[in-house]
Amino acid sequence: MNNKKGFTLIELLVVIAIIGILSGTVIVSMSGAQNSAKNARIKADIDQLRSTAEIYRLNHSNSYGTTAANFSHSGDGLLLRNDITTAGGTLTTVCNVTGPVYCMSSSLLGTTDHYCMDSTGKVGSVTCGAATACQ
Repeated sequence: MNNKKGFTLIELLVVIAIIGILSGTVIVSMSGAQNSAKNARIKADIDQLRSTAEIYRLNHSNSYGTTAANFSHSGDGLLLRNDITTAGGTLTTVCNVTGPVYCMSSSLLGTTDHYCMDSTGKVGSVTCGAATACQ
């Protein structure tokens, strides 16, 4: 009489295959979460950059500058710009920054959308137009 206890090779292979399928499913579902987290970071940085732009304007005679995005090339603005780049976004100035207007946006990961902000107070996942505001 053979009273050996244990698992057969086939049983072990079936269990390993099931574990592999489950772990593959989890990894695929988590990849979207990384993009979502990076996009949230980009949006938060752009919202903070808007505050930086307003502080810059108050300190510079109600002007955002005469060159493209002066407020994002030094101090806190530069740190925010670098953080957006580190997260995978690309901060761009769509409109020329002249006097009292600006429009900036960054691409979002895993989508064709851009997150935009402008001097009129509009912020969101919209497209920046060629004028002075997000549209």
